[in-house]
Amino acid sequence: MGRIVVGVDGSAVADRALRWAVDEAALRGDEIELVLCYGFEAYRAPSTTPSQEIADQAMDAIANRNSAVLQRVQWKTTVVPLFTSPAADGVLSAAEAADLIVVGSRGFGGFRELLLGSTSNRVATHAEVPVVVVRGDQPSYADAYRGIVVGIDGSRAAVRALRWAVAEAALRGIDVTALHGWHGWSAPDAALLSGMATAEQIDAEHARAEAHANAVLQGAMEAVPVPEGTTVSPLLVAATPAAAILDNTDSDQLLVVGTRGFGGLRRAIVGSTTHQVLHHAPGPVVVVP
Repeated sequence: MGRIVVGVDGSAVADRALRWAVDEAALRGDEIELVLCYGFEAYRAPSTTPSQEIADQAMDAIANRNSAVLQRVQWKTTVVPLFTSPAADGVLSAAEAADLIVVGSRGFGGFRELLLGSTSNRVATHAEVPVVVVRGDQPSYADAYRGIVVGIDGSRAAVRALRWAVAEAALRGIDVTALHGWHGWSAPDAALLSGMATAEQIDAEHARAEAHANAVLQGAMEAVPVPEGTTVSPLLVAATPAAAILDNTDSDQLLVVGTRGFGGLRRAIVGSTTHQVLHHAPGPVVVVP
């Protein structure tokens, strides 16, 4: 039996993430662990009730409110006290040796207008296991996801993301689209206008760039075994990686990306494409480290 950790804080978005996690656990035969982190905030008015008691009461309320959902799986709760660390670090610590982490896109903390909260962003970009970020403005779960879309960029992280997506698709009985967005030549229009290259030379550069992009996509697909009954289809899109992914994914598709690819500094924890996808995807996003 595996273990799925879901961060909760009493918000509607966190409850939505919890329901997603329960459905996933039922599909996998895994156990659910609800994790609530609490801390001591100097700006709050003094209270005669100990913080631990308040946190325990909050966890009980969350469990009671979702009792009909939780009865489908084995589950337990963990309340984590924090003194100086952010809530994300508490979730990450509690999720050591977990198989999957599920969080809502934002909870009670921070600015409500932000599309992605600091806790979910930090968990998704620092976890050592796959993380699902469930949005607050979409259905928490769809038994009939019509497919899974995976962003491919030729990196090892993208191959791991495709491997996770294939396994998930086999569980759900759906298919996978392996999507690669490519830029083409860096500055063809400027070169053409300045007279540095002819139209024929520009077309040749585009053809070479497209051939390379197709080789990247096919290489990733060949690196991941696909079980019988599951189909992985390639999709090559002439656009920036983030635009290609966002323009070709709907809310009834599960989106899977790696934490980082080839863009930017190699030491960066999360790539710019993953960052944009996390903030703007229409439905749940799975980030695979």
